[in-house]
Amino acid sequence: MNTTMYENQEYPKILFFSSEHCAPCQPVEEMLKRINISMFGKKLNIEKIDIEKNHTKTRQHNITSVPTIIVADKRLTVNIQEEEIVDAILYGFISSVKI
Repeated sequence: MNTTMYENQEYPKILFFSSEHCAPCQPVEEMLKRINISMFGKKLNIEKIDIEKNHTKTRQHNITSVPTIIVADKRLTVNIQEEEIVDAILYGFISSVKI
């Protein structure tokens, strides 16, 4: 089952692949929530995907380890730092601008 933490079509879509049994996933999820609240006013479009329950999206995005975050064409995995998440989100904004 997919859980949309917040959905806003003007913001880049963030796919957060995790698992109920993934120890490092919880701190990454907390970072995402903190970034969403403090920097983006809870407007980020974050879709949390449990790899054990959604095999289709897991295969579609070639997920081999969790946690994995995908924003635009950037992929962050395993040892994810808060600065990397912010950079990927900002990149997602820039890459979505049509000139």
